[in-house]
Amino acid sequence: MEVNMQAITLSHNVNQPSVGDYNSRYDRMPCNTSNKQAIFDVLTDPENIHRIIIVIQETNISPISIYERKLQEAINNGVINPVTNHEKQFVGTVTRSVMEANGFSKSERKQRFTKGLFKSGEIYMQNN
Repeated sequence: MEVNMQAITLSHNVNQPSVGDYNSRYDRMPCNTSNKQAIFDVLTDPENIHRIIIVIQETNISPISIYERKLQEAINNGVINPVTNHEKQFVGTVTRSVMEANGFSKSERKQRFTKGLFKSGEIYMQNN
């Protein structure tokens, strides 16, 4: 029995913050080192943003839980250096920038983690 399937292309638009946009909003936590730039590039990759939006809409978990895997891969592959505590805070502000640029806001609730790079991450909700 032959099955005929149709390939369907889906397209999604995401808003990708630039370093300039980020630095103007978060001047107290600037993207000002090569490791931060590499981290910023991982966090603002359009594919990663798209994945995070889909997962957040379906599960209501913190984007940090997805970004953590992406960052750990980048560390394992030598793309970025292991993150310092200051850089972990940077991850949080970049995540906020990405989420706000894509129509989400902080829920004022945190997701706690028992293992991994991060101890907690903000949960975001989609604006109406």
